[in-house]
Amino acid sequence: ADWHARMQRSQHFAIALASLGHRCFYLNPHLGREFPQPYPLSRRAMISRLLPQVFELHVHLPREPVYHHRPLTAAESASVVSAIERTFKLARSANPIILASLPFWAPVARELKLRHGYRVIYDCHDLWSGFGRMHPAILSAETEMFTLSDAVVFSARWLMEQKRALHPELQFKSATVRNAVQPEDFDFMNRRQAARRKTIGYAGSLDFWFDVDTVRFAAERLPEWDFVMFGRVEGKEIQQLRELPNVRLMGEVAYASLRKYFASIDVCMIPFRLSPLTLATNPLKLYEYFACGHPVVSSPLPEVLEFGDLVYVAREPKEFLAQLEAAIAENDPHLRPRRRRLAEQETWIARGKALESHFQSDSPSASHMIDTPHALAG
Repeated sequence: ADWHARMQRSQHFAIALASLGHRCFYLNPHLGREFPQPYPLSRRAMISRLLPQVFELHVHLPREPVYHHRPLTAAESASVVSAIERTFKLARSANPIILASLPFWAPVARELKLRHGYRVIYDCHDLWSGFGRMHPAILSAETEMFTLSDAVVFSARWLMEQKRALHPELQFKSATVRNAVQPEDFDFMNRRQAARRKTIGYAGSLDFWFDVDTVRFAAERLPEWDFVMFGRVEGKEIQQLRELPNVRLMGEVAYASLRKYFASIDVCMIPFRLSPLTLATNPLKLYEYFACGHPVVSSPLPEVLEFGDLVYVAREPKEFLAQLEAAIAENDPHLRPRRRRLAEQETWIARGKALESHFQSDSPSASHMIDTPHALAG
């Protein structure tokens, strides 16, 4: 995940771990398309300071790979390994930890572990085969990532159980570390005007897993309500929603702006088509919705069902419509503060501490990890 493109799990982990006293080096190959003010083409790696204790390591690769198009070549892996080694030497890091967020990084993690005995943690936060556009070699690299990692954390229980069934060796070195929220980044008090039209909101990627038919059904039958979606449109099918006068596709918005937009929303939604990909999903947006106290109408995803009456669940378009109306009419004064209190417990700092528990090991090469720097490959 490019640090500057979209605020995702890897960035949140880096910020949380830095807050816990760790020094984080966030690996970001030179993406001339996305990060601000790309430096001139050069074979030099560059380190920039993003936040206190968080540094971005740019490694320029002449033929920049898009992470899902192809694996790294041997030469590219060697360049990345060399840049990381030089960074740790310059930073005087002792016993660094490699936290990899994609199987794409398997050859880099393997080489660093073989050379230096670094502890490797794989953060498995998606069912990569569910996307359909991931290069087969990257998918197969996940098996190697499972094998070489000292610990594997999963963002969802369903995902962990599926992978454990296929890879029994994960049984004793894996755990669930779900997504979370930084609650102070969101406003609990709704600032919308009572006279305004009712607004249903969604924040996140808009791709093939988004249930266009269900949202169209609801928007057509509730023409007096607005349906506002924040996120990059990545699936062609999404464009048909532009035909509806009460649907607005707002495009990608900065993470810092979400609190402003969420404050004027009545109900949030997670209308996902059910598939192995979405069954394996722990929606980050759900925790952000809870931080605002908003009612949430969602498809019956396993991770959403865990929250019981805090979420309105719908299995088909008519039920989704009915649940939207029920959510708008919500009159239980205890539900909003309950959602906010839950968000105040399900924080990225708490998740950072859970991840931190995997920094220690009985092996000599990985001892005393908890107070040492580590790198994140986004």
